Amino acid sequence: MKIVHTADWHIGKILHRHDLTEDISLFFDWMIQFLLEQKVDLLLVSGDVFDLANPANKDVALYYKTLLRLSALRIKVIITGGNHDSISLLEAPAGLLNTLDIHVIGGAKEDISEEIIPCYNPDGSLGCVVLAVPFLRDKDLRASLPADQAYDKTKMTEAGVRYHYEKLVNHCISTYGDEVAIIAMGHLMMKGAVTSDSEREIHVGNLDGLVADIVPDSIDYMALGHIHKPQKVQNHAHIRYSGSPIFLDFSERNYEKKVIVLNVKGKKDIQIVPSKIPVSRDMLRFSGDLESVKTQLNNFKNEKQLCAFIELDVVEDSFNILKVQELEEWREKTNSDTYKILKSRISFSTEGSNTSTNSFIAINKSINELSPLDIFRQKLDESKIDTEISTSLTEAYMVLLEELNHL
Repeated sequence: MKIVHTADWHIGKILHRHDLTEDISLFFDWMIQFLLEQKVDLLLVSGDVFDLANPANKDVALYYKTLLRLSALRIKVIITGGNHDSISLLEAPAGLLNTLDIHVIGGAKEDISEEIIPCYNPDGSLGCVVLAVPFLRDKDLRASLPADQAYDKTKMTEAGVRYHYEKLVNHCISTYGDEVAIIAMGHLMMKGAVTSDSEREIHVGNLDGLVADIVPDSIDYMALGHIHKPQKVQNHAHIRYSGSPIFLDFSERNYEKKVIVLNVKGKKDIQIVPSKIPVSRDMLRFSGDLESVKTQLNNFKNEKQLCAFIELDVVEDSFNILKVQELEEWREKTNSDTYKILKSRISFSTEGSNTSTNSFIAINKSINELSPLDIFRQKLDESKIDTEISTSLTEAYMVLLEELNHL
């Protein structure tokens, strides 16, 4: 059985007021062709299908159009919800999608058997069993543990996640035997994972992430979502993030985007082959003094299908308001069909300057690019609330956000 693992599509993502619909659409075009050429039997999408819990109509339409195209390939598709996704939005058409062999698990199920999906080879034999685990919210983890273990948030998260997977594995083995290959999905922050600026905190009290031993030994491959850089987890070759298929932030500009291809020949006989996704748009940073940055931009030649997104990082020796004005005026009149300047910053060293350590003038993110949690934390910072109280308020706010996304 051949399987493709992908995640973090983030349909509807806006980067510095620029819609990334073209980027994700081109990925979908490539993915459909790739699945066809590789004769893939199963596609796994491990959460964060959408960037927002309430996506725009055009983004929902793109999602359904893509599902329709996938159904025409006659392959099985399993989609799980992420921390960005609305459970109700994903699961609303589940009954209809099941008839197309597209299975959507938006949120954790009371009946865990609903998260266990057998997958069959073309000859009718059982190829593997997928544990389709979505993002586990605070209430899901708390409900699965005894009351005396649910008060410590760090311990609760690790114990709750471990317990959830152990229950699924035990149910799977009792139903299908201990010789079947078990492929698990998850939307988790794992300890040691390399992150970018575009991932959001998802588990209260676990800023450093979860340890790899929450994954039961009987799981033969763990298809993770949430982190946007493709990578193994703590050198475990069978526990992997596929990463996001497109650049979602300038901090990802050096990532090599991939999908993960699995060739499953039996339990413990799984070949893991990452496959590069073609880059349709460059994201670049030009650094130096203002004249150097101008020269770099003038010499830039775009060779990609979409116009490049540019970040400017101007560094001058000493503070000069005329340099600030010059940068702003030059940026306003600098237009091109081959690139767009999305972000710029000017900084000054202290040597020969009356400013403090560094003075920064930057273009801030729009309100649309800030998460509700970002805004809440900014308000807490402005209010100068005690650290302990601030932490408690943040934890309570994250629980409320989870409940809203559950609607």
